[in-house]
Amino acid sequence: MARKVVITGLGATTPIGGDVPTMWKNALKGVSGAHTLEDEWVAKYDLPVHFAARCSTPALEVLSRVEAKRMDPSTQFGVIAAREAWADSGITEIDHDRLAVAFATGIGGVWTLLDAWDTLREKGPRRVLPMTVPMLMPNGVAAAVSLDLGARAVRTPPFLLALPAPRRCTSASTSSARAKPTSSCAVAPKLPSTDAARRVFLDAGPFPPQ
Repeated sequence: MARKVVITGLGATTPIGGDVPTMWKNALKGVSGAHTLEDEWVAKYDLPVHFAARCSTPALEVLSRVEAKRMDPSTQFGVIAAREAWADSGITEIDHDRLAVAFATGIGGVWTLLDAWDTLREKGPRRVLPMTVPMLMPNGVAAAVSLDLGARAVRTPPFLLALPAPRRCTSASTSSARAKPTSSCAVAPKLPSTDAARRVFLDAGPFPPQ
């Protein structure tokens, strides 16, 4: 059964822009986000590839140091993109008990996992951060976005979804952490924008799905 879906807000943090306007402007200009890697570990491991597309705006320019310390880079960029999408949607009121979050990721907190392994090997288990598991788990991004937006319905990795009556609405956003793309969404119970380019309509179905 077809359902109505509305994209109400956009958010992004990418190698060619730390927000949607900058990203879109650079995309139209054909700007490349790929650059040569100058990190010490590139020579150490004798990598065959010496370039990558990292996010152009460091997470610490958007998040507080306390927030960033408790998040893997993938979660940092997911939260940044979700915040922009939420702000872009123009939402002022929503039933948080009907607000759900789902977030897609290819692997989750791989950098946290690698750092924890190095710490375990070199310094022992007592030096591994207590936040390691929440930071590395694939659904950590969904959990962080839920806490940030106050979503109390569902937190799950596959995709982000909001279910406010009378229609189901989603606001898509994307993020990129160390050349690894992810995506996130924010939601709205109505259409705050008249921009037709942001609307995608399908026939509405019942909630919950049968």
